Amino acid sequence: MSLQQKHFKDLRQMPVQSAPCQTCPFAGQNPIPLEPERYTEYLMNLVKGTGQHLCHSANDEKVCRGGRDIQLRLLYCKGVLEKPTDEAFHKAITQQLFPHELETESEQ
Repeated sequence: MSLQQKHFKDLRQMPVQSAPCQTCPFAGQNPIPLEPERYTEYLMNLVKGTGQHLCHSANDEKVCRGGRDIQLRLLYCKGVLEKPTDEAFHKAITQQLFPHELETESEQ
């Protein structure tokens, strides 16, 4: 089974939940039950960096805070991020995908 994927041009513009929702499968107080295969599929998407997990409580309009926190910690441990924060995530995206923006900032 394949996850439905939505594509965003710039992940820095995608809103992120401020906290995990109550039923977040990653960090909720009452996580929704998932089959182990489905949970593994979600985790591998985060681990491989192939996407973001969208929050079911926000109608898939925001990035899941629980999933993002897992991804931030993994990217930090891999040395991709200088800190496990959204700010460091956005900085890494800028450096890798939008380096011209850094050139514009340094010229000002």
